[in-house]
Order: sequence, then structure tokens, then C-alpha cells
Amino acid sequence: MLLRFALPLLLINSCSAAAAGAAPYSGDVVLTVELMTKFEQWVGTHGKSYDSHEEKKNRMQIFANNDVLIEQHNSKEGQTATLGHNDFSDMTRDEFAAHFKLGKYAGANAKAAQEAAAGRIQKAHDEQDGFASQIRRSLLEQEEVGLPENINWIEMGGVTPVKSQGTCGSCWAFSTTGALEGAKFVKTGELVPLSEQNLLDCDHEDMGCSGGLMDNAFKFDEKGGGLCSETDYPYLAKRNDECLTNCTDVPGTIVETFIDVPPHNPMALCAALTMQPISVAIQADQFVFQFYKEGIITDDHCGARGQLDHGVLAVGYGTEIETGTSYYLVKNSWGPKWGVDGYVKIGLKSKNQYGVCAILKMASFPITK
Repeated sequence: MLLRFALPLLLINSCSAAAAGAAPYSGDVVLTVELMTKFEQWVGTHGKSYDSHEEKKNRMQIFANNDVLIEQHNSKEGQTATLGHNDFSDMTRDEFAAHFKLGKYAGANAKAAQEAAAGRIQKAHDEQDGFASQIRRSLLEQEEVGLPENINWIEMGGVTPVKSQGTCGSCWAFSTTGALEGAKFVKTGELVPLSEQNLLDCDHEDMGCSGGLMDNAFKFDEKGGGLCSETDYPYLAKRNDECLTNCTDVPGTIVETFIDVPPHNPMALCAALTMQPISVAIQADQFVFQFYKEGIITDDHCGARGQLDHGVLAVGYGTEIETGTSYYLVKNSWGPKWGVDGYVKIGLKSKNQYGVCAILKMASFPITK
């Protein structure tokens, strides 16, 4: 029998604003005319502005150092992921992690939240009826009979456009709404963007812009009776003191139960993806994530220790024809300018216990009614 597994050690967080006045960056890359011109072009393209000449000079140095590292990465033989400049090119890796509350910045207030979540979710596990067991048996049967060569819920119409969480640690809410949007689509054939703000304001088991867990949010929905649409309860990138009750829950978004996919089992995640989009947690405090542009992330350094700091949505899997490399297709919540229109491909095969970027450690999906 497939059983839900223990919660990870870290609370899943993402975006929180870094300090506006960053310390000078002691880079050793020479600021050539070519690099300075490249920086000015990037500034214009991304609409950047700085409070002082000194701040701009610091950011130019960071950009130059990142540019060299990007080129070094792309020039290495055998690379399966291509990096490139984006909105985060004037951030050091540490600033990027702080901005999105990744890595060492993901642990703030995590212990107390994890203890509360573990107790609540364990209670939910104990109360489950036979319906969840039927779903688990279905997953096992799909593994045994063989799986499709590829699944893409974007092409099947079950994924809403890429969203941006902004300067708020709400990745858990975006992962949750994505899974619920997909579950509703599978059941009704209708795709409706759901409200992350509804979760931020009303789900008090999670911590709003300071992080949360997707299973907690599924349990909140299970008791609360569904979510409002994004149109009726728009996203503000901050947690309000008041939970609004003047919108109507979207039919077909009530969680009947939710299933945790068995860890360190790539075929189990693939089997789940044949059913619907899946909430997953990953490690994202990596240079390759900061500047991911295209291709497949296959570096086992990402996720080697099973660390988690970001909630996203797996929307399919497949194999790249040119290289034969298998991957999971993942929807991020950093806007459509990041990655490939807001998406990233993460390698399916790995030496890590929990896969590349620990994508196999904490995956779950809701069954709606």
C-alpha cells in the first residue's frame, strides 16, 4: 500500500523582499567595456533603476560576475541546462536566496510551523476512508501496466497561465491552487484560475508570505469548502488581517481527500502525473535556478541532501528527442519571464535518494468534489 510519508525538515517558502540597500559586492571580474555595455542593455530591457551611482556600480559588478559564471556554465561540455540573464542578474546568489526565502533563509519560523502541521496532517491521515486507498491502488496498477511515454497537462488544457508571487513567500499557495485548478479540470473539463490570496488571508495554519505547506492548504480547503476565483479574490502579494467572505467558492474545488505520492520513486510521480498536475517541493537555492533559461536541470548537486525550500507544480513528464534525457515539466511562480515562459524541466533520472533538486521528496495532489 502506498502511504503518506513524513513531512520534510524545512517549511516551504519563496519570495520575501531582500534589504533594499545591499552591501557592496567584492567581485574580481574586470569591468570591460563589453560587460558595461551588456549591463546597460540589460538595465534598459528590464526597466531597472538604482538610488545612487554607487549602488549602480555595485550592481554592475554583480552582473559582471554572474555573466562570467553563466558563460562558464554554458561552455562546459555535457551541460543539459542553458543559463541566461533575467530579472535576478544584479543579485548575488545569497541575495537571490534571501529575496525568495530559499536555502538558509527558508528555515525562519519553520520548526513551530512544522510541528503544528505534522500533528494536523497526521490526524488527517488517520481519518482517511477507503477512497484514498482506491487512488493508491490505481497508482500501483498504472506502474505495473506501464505508463505513457509523455504527459503534458498544458497541452491538454489543465494548466492556467504562469503567475508571479512577487515579493511574498507564497509559493505554497501557488502550488496548491495549481493542483486544485488541475483537479477541477480533470473532473469537470473547466479551467478556472483560483485565488492564492484566499489561502494567504484565510488559511492560518500556514504562514502567509512567510511560507507554508501544500498539504496544510489542501486540509484547509477540505474543511473550508473550496476556493474563490482569482478574479473574485485577486492577488495582492501580502497577507491581509481579514479573510474576505464576499466571494463565492468555485464549484468543483472542494478537497475530498489528498494523496501523498511515495518518496524517492520516480515512476510513482509519473503515475500520479497521468492523473492530474501534482504539487511538489524542490530545492531552488541554486545558481542554475537563478539563471535557468532552457534545457533540463540534471545536476545531482541540486537536491543531494534532500533539502526543500520552494513549492511548485509538476505538470508533465517526457523525454528530449535529441539527447534522450527524461524530465519532469514544472510550472514555477516567478512570472513568465523566468525560464521557458515560466517553466523548468528537471531531470527524471538521478543518483540522489529524492531525485534532482529533491523533486521526489514531497509530492501530493488533491481529489476534489
